[in-house]
Amino acid sequence: MDTPTFVLHRQAFVFNGSMSKNMGSFLDLITEFLELNAGNNRPLLLRLTSSGGVPEQIFGLCGLLRQVRAEGHEVQVHVLGQLCNFTYAVAAEADRIMIEPTASFVFGQPTVSTSGSIRVMESYLRHQEALFAKLVTAICERSNGKLNAATVMGWKAKHITAQEALELGLVDEVLPVLTEPVAKANLPEQSMRFNGSFSNDVEVFNEQIWLNSWLEDTKNKDRPLRLYLTSWGGTVVQALSMYGLLCEAQRQGHHLTIHVVGEAYSCALWFPMCAFGSGTVLIDSMATLMFHQPASDLSGDLDSVRIQLEVDKGVYNQTRALLQMAPGLTAERLEEWGNEPDRYLSAQEAADYGVGKLVYGLARKAKIELGVAPKAAS
Repeated sequence: MDTPTFVLHRQAFVFNGSMSKNMGSFLDLITEFLELNAGNNRPLLLRLTSSGGVPEQIFGLCGLLRQVRAEGHEVQVHVLGQLCNFTYAVAAEADRIMIEPTASFVFGQPTVSTSGSIRVMESYLRHQEALFAKLVTAICERSNGKLNAATVMGWKAKHITAQEALELGLVDEVLPVLTEPVAKANLPEQSMRFNGSFSNDVEVFNEQIWLNSWLEDTKNKDRPLRLYLTSWGGTVVQALSMYGLLCEAQRQGHHLTIHVVGEAYSCALWFPMCAFGSGTVLIDSMATLMFHQPASDLSGDLDSVRIQLEVDKGVYNQTRALLQMAPGLTAERLEEWGNEPDRYLSAQEAADYGVGKLVYGLARKAKIELGVAPKAAS
């Protein structure tokens, strides 16, 4: 008689930032995972967003993941926002790579800085070339023949969308966008609040760690989730990584409510779209929303700036597509707004464009209960 095989609930960790010398605590988590799960088959899930990092640190993490697999644990990678340059090597070590439809990869030749004698500098460049060759090999092997070394080495700063990555064999699955309503279970609603900038602040990362732990806790199965949002924007990649986690919450069966209680400027404007069609979007009557093209700070020779500008355009087109889920935010309207200064929307305007449902203040609510119809907000 065959002995049944039991698979333990996965262990999930989040990493968001630069894979540099300060990632020791993340490596400690994986090392502890190995120690605590010796002899079992518990899967390991890594939810990643990274702007790049130090190759030696990245390959150190790759070696640790190979040890995880060697000890019988399946390794899964969930790309939340963006993986840049050498950081893709981490994903390439996984048994399965999943990517948010809003996420992407950016590949390019490494930036190096060296000084000293000619022999010292030549030796250093050979070392960097060898590290780069490791990344190229990882990309080509993962593509299963769809990419070759000459093509990858020729990339200066190439932006690859989630769908393009799937076609190239660089990921195994583009996670679905939910458009059907997620049923709201009759359970106490869990609230979280984001108030500030989507930048590299520790607070953003802490919010992600908390949400990741909440999602993996079986006690929260199907529990509704509400995000109170006030933000004037911030870094695109950081916002997309949080966006991806909220999408994952809905895939796991949590009804999501995005409640804009203050500002939703720049990349914060995308967040109502996270729950559009599948959850609930509420806009306080005193809230203000704002759309504009993302801003960058580019420098270098002409070719470098042109190449990086193309990457920025790719990210902009991806994120602008999010807003087109609202019926009034057509491609033509967003194109027009993109050529203008910051376009501010009152709560009423946003509701008229189909971004969400207007929530009236207490005074208006009292009038409604008394049977007095309120006037439309100006």
